[in-house]
Amino acid sequence: LGSGDILVFLPGEREIREAADALRKSPLRRHDEILPLFARLSNAEQHKIFHPSDTKRRIVLATNVAETSLTVPGIKYVIDTGLARVKRYSARAKVEQLHVEKISQAAARQRAGRCGRVSAGVCIRLYSEEDFEQRSAFTDPEIIRSNLAAVILRMAALNLGDVAAFPFLEAPDQRYINDGFQVLLELGAVEET
Repeated sequence: LGSGDILVFLPGEREIREAADALRKSPLRRHDEILPLFARLSNAEQHKIFHPSDTKRRIVLATNVAETSLTVPGIKYVIDTGLARVKRYSARAKVEQLHVEKISQAAARQRAGRCGRVSAGVCIRLYSEEDFEQRSAFTDPEIIRSNLAAVILRMAALNLGDVAAFPFLEAPDQRYINDGFQVLLELGAVEET
């Protein structure tokens, strides 16, 4: 790679910590500044990515928050692992889980575009074009992969009518609506009527 800093997309904190440890131990990267970026870091640690170094190449290891939420000065290269940690609700188990999943084609294009950078750059995907073509076109909307109890409660408070009849852009499955009502009934937040 030529000059310029590197942004690497990894699915979560554990993968970021492991990659940071491996890079710090690598003799090829001993002159680079390795900067992890994930939610549990202190504000001071997170803000280090916004201060470019004149002497060292920076390698920023980030979750998918850097796809749309950040622009980091000095980033020239993006390395896309093609993975992200995605929250999904299981109506059967009644829990929200964070699964590592392949990102959609739209998210991959976002990563390859100007995400994280202030100027044009290079994106290196760590997966094949065939793999890219087999991915879903877009990321599933959060409304169809979340627990709907809070949405239902807010809609009831705003008198928006029947949740099942509401004109969502991407309507959630009826079983998730039923599950949301069941959770609210168990909590005593709504009545049967």
